[in-house]
Amino acid sequence: MADNFKDNAELQSINLFAVQEAYKTIRTNVTLSIIKEGCKTIVVTSSLPSEGKTTTSLNLSISLAQAYKKVLLIDCDLRKSKMHKVLGIPNVPGLTNVISGLETLENSARETKYSGLHVLTAGIQVPNPSEVLSSEAMFALLEEMKASYDYIILDTPPLNIVADALPLSRVADGTLIVVKQNQTTHIDLSKAIESLEFVGGKIAGIILNGVETTDNRYYKYKYRLKAYQ
Repeated sequence: MADNFKDNAELQSINLFAVQEAYKTIRTNVTLSIIKEGCKTIVVTSSLPSEGKTTTSLNLSISLAQAYKKVLLIDCDLRKSKMHKVLGIPNVPGLTNVISGLETLENSARETKYSGLHVLTAGIQVPNPSEVLSSEAMFALLEEMKASYDYIILDTPPLNIVADALPLSRVADGTLIVVKQNQTTHIDLSKAIESLEFVGGKIAGIILNGVETTDNRYYKYKYRLKAYQ
């Protein structure tokens, strides 16, 4: 029994290390694929729900913050917001409160236990998420936030379900598409890519989520820079 417990603990430690290293690789590739002065804005999306985009958004943000960057993670999924649940923090005030003028950014962007990482939750529910995310007020807010952060990570809804992510992808410096092994189909991915290309969104890379190998190593996330080409 003790040996089994020890083996399981060692395996969990190996798995955690592998995931951390995978995100460091993603961080490096993102940094190299988006080379510009000032703040970088990155949209994280997927083709369909349950492909891991929220977890990826959070872990990428943490990894960037660990590299001594100042990062703001924004939950832009105004229909099914999850970030506040993952972090165990209130959802209000959040993004929609700031955009509507009901609250200030300073009072809404919360510090986290990770040094350098702030989170702006989705905020109060609105009847018109697409219009809110494509509004001049949203774009003006992004410009305002760029003065305070090195990276802004936008966790957005799936592309093949709603069009909410497209206006943000058009103005962002890059978009990462999260796909899941044995779940995302080639048709799903192709449709998502076509939507981004139609609006002129820059695809910075594709993250393959849920990858397991058979050689006693576990890699939960792999990064494929420009893998769609």
